[in-house]
Amino acid sequence: MTLSLALTKTTRLAAILAAAGFLFAAAPAIAQTALPPPSYGNADARQDRIEELEEQLREQTAENERLQFEIIQRDREIRRLNTMVGELAGVNQDLSSGTPPEPGAQPQPGGAPARPTADEQSSLNDAQRRASGTLGTMPAGTPVPRGTPPAAEPALTAEQSYSRARELLVNGNYAEAEIAFGEFLEAHPNAATAADARFWFAFTQLARNNYQDAASNFLLYIERNGNGPRAPEAQVRLGMALVGLGQTQRACGAFNSLTRRYPNASANVRALAAREARAAQCAA
Repeated sequence: MTLSLALTKTTRLAAILAAAGFLFAAAPAIAQTALPPPSYGNADARQDRIEELEEQLREQTAENERLQFEIIQRDREIRRLNTMVGELAGVNQDLSSGTPPEPGAQPQPGGAPARPTADEQSSLNDAQRRASGTLGTMPAGTPVPRGTPPAAEPALTAEQSYSRARELLVNGNYAEAEIAFGEFLEAHPNAATAADARFWFAFTQLARNNYQDAASNFLLYIERNGNGPRAPEAQVRLGMALVGLGQTQRACGAFNSLTRRYPNASANVRALAAREARAAQCAA
């Protein structure tokens, strides 16, 4: 009976070991069945997707660079206009006109005498009041014969014409000032203020983004007034006009040669040249 019990235990142990061996042998197969290798798709499709993403990245980079360039250009234009507006505040100090009219005075075109006010008329006698409405020796109500040409306005002197143009400039009426300076230069090319008029003529053109004409007139000013008081600034303004024309290399030459050509240029003009050179990204 003891031998039979021992055989039974041995048989059970063998069965257990056999079952365990089956499980260990089957484990790798089960694992392989439960965790199949991942599928990555077709290699050509993956390469096409990579190239598509790279192309999108290049397009976005180019668009960002274009927008940054436009922002830089707009900021530069805003700074230029703000600078010119600030500089015009000091233009009035250079006016060569005579004593300005008293506040509230109303100048008459062509120097015609003003008609007396109601208070002034009250102090006149009858004869004076009757004559106050006359033009010359003709009563104001007298009809003008047909065919009579209108009286020509007296021509402005060189000083009056220049002062009028400068007043328009000071008030920020660039378009009208440009016309006025052009008319002055045409009518008074040899006036003492012709050189200054040429500078301000170009200045108004630059302010209105007329870069071609501004460059021509600044260059003409420098050629005729190379040692003039505004020659250093004219060279810097010439560079600004060249930048507007897209001629950055020539513009940088104008900015960088300022101190060499005009060692006595004012600090304001030097600062203007340095600022414009930085905006144009000129090499130091």
